[in-house]
Amino acid sequence: MSWIHYLLQVNLYLVIFYTFYKLFLDKETYFVLNRIYLISAGLLSIIIPFVHLEWFVGQVNSQQLGKGVNQINMLMEVVIVPGNSSYLSWGNAAGIVYIIGLLCCIFRFLWQLKGVSQLIKGHTKGRAFSFLNKKVIDSSLSGLEMINLHEEIHIRQLHTLDILFFECISIMNWFNPIVYLYKQEIRNVHEYLADEVAAGDEDHKETYAMLLLSKAFGVDQNALTNNFFNQSLLKNRIMMLHKKPSGRTALLKYGLCLPLFMATLLLSAAGYSQDKVKAKQVSPGKAETEEKVFDFVSIDKQPTFPGGMEKFYAYLAKNVKYPEQAFKNNVQGKVFLSYIIEKDGKLSNIKVERAAGSGLDEEAVRVMKASPNWIPGSSKGKYVRVKYNIPISFTLSNDKKNQVPPPPLPAPPEPPAPPAKA
Repeated sequence: MSWIHYLLQVNLYLVIFYTFYKLFLDKETYFVLNRIYLISAGLLSIIIPFVHLEWFVGQVNSQQLGKGVNQINMLMEVVIVPGNSSYLSWGNAAGIVYIIGLLCCIFRFLWQLKGVSQLIKGHTKGRAFSFLNKKVIDSSLSGLEMINLHEEIHIRQLHTLDILFFECISIMNWFNPIVYLYKQEIRNVHEYLADEVAAGDEDHKETYAMLLLSKAFGVDQNALTNNFFNQSLLKNRIMMLHKKPSGRTALLKYGLCLPLFMATLLLSAAGYSQDKVKAKQVSPGKAETEEKVFDFVSIDKQPTFPGGMEKFYAYLAKNVKYPEQAFKNNVQGKVFLSYIIEKDGKLSNIKVERAAGSGLDEEAVRVMKASPNWIPGSSKGKYVRVKYNIPISFTLSNDKKNQVPPPPLPAPPEPPAPPAKA
């Protein structure tokens, strides 16, 4: 899975989870559950692209074998692998822009951390904020007890870690505006949680609201701190103070989270099962090509095996041996390989793109490494490097009684017997 493919999946899941949150959970007063959901949404968006449900993506083998390999499906992805070229493609330009943005966000994050350090060490006049286990409060502020309790809740519940977590997500996905909405939402939830405890019962909520209003303007703030006098969150905080608590029926909405997360898992598995490119599987002797290029170049002559592809199929059928371990354990599967046909016809960079295990992968790689040189492809009269994908199927019949496993290695000769004593 390429980095671009991974980023696309992460941002897709971030959008899906955020949309669900705004539609169903945002206005509920179950602040602890909202916090858990937002953190889970961020974590799962990062993790799900790596999770592949094999039972979902596994393919059923439709043809059986008495011994060895009966069918080898060819899938050829023609890719021009650029050599030393100064040409700047759109893909390269996008990668450069992404890296520049990433570096700028990292620098900004480090600058903010430095600013937090200076705030903690600087004067406390008019300030009330916390960061990790550090708390800075001006002792001359009115409502000191409420403010102190508010900041103490931020520290006890480790709210700064949430902020840092979403800062890291926003750095990695700086181009997606949704990540900045996540940062805003998690801050809202933090303040609601702290206000809920600090304001106490109904008798103190009006006093607490007035305290917020009286001190919310003209205070320097840092994006990484939990600031008591946060002007941008003021309206929402006061509204939530006076909002009627959500009923038990609202908990049913949180029950929908599990099906949502499972649906994204299946979505990821479905995308994985489509392989890295969309291509057709065709039977031997009818192999077709599908062109995909890094720097688009039309291929005048595609590379081929000496004697044609029929000879290549014959070469594979003759040389591929069913691994003994896989045979004994009744292991079947399809090994997806990729390799590059160099300008001189040699095969290089042979990789297992999707493994089957039990020695099948090693056998597939071994056969391709032993392959004779190919006739290289050409473009505009010049040889070019071409990348191919090939799945090799290893399939056993249901009845193995009449099958003969691969012969074991010959045993080493026994040492000669010592001469008899006279």
